[in-house]
Amino acid sequence: MTNITIYRTADSYLGVEVSGHAGFAEAGEDIVCAGISVLTINLINSLEQLSEDAFSVKEDEETGYIKVWMSYEEEEEPSYESQILFDSYLLGVEYIEKDYNEFVKLEIKEV
Repeated sequence: MTNITIYRTADSYLGVEVSGHAGFAEAGEDIVCAGISVLTINLINSLEQLSEDAFSVKEDEETGYIKVWMSYEEEEEPSYESQILFDSYLLGVEYIEKDYNEFVKLEIKEV
């Protein structure tokens, strides 16, 4: 199962953590893992190219772990662009979870 946790405050996204392999199919043929991977990598690339917000990425391909964490200063507001990109990411993973809920668990944590 792939676990996706999106961290947010009442006003902004802080990051996302993805762990585990979906187990829908064998490695290399797992469309659920592929879909989540594409959305997550696209989020990272889009944050880099379309926003000026700082963030960090930690990953371990073997275990299927990736964490994207925004580097906001306390008094700093996240950009509109990064918030829209996270909204888009959430929309995508919600649809995957809806269709493949035996293989994906999505959680949104307010912190």
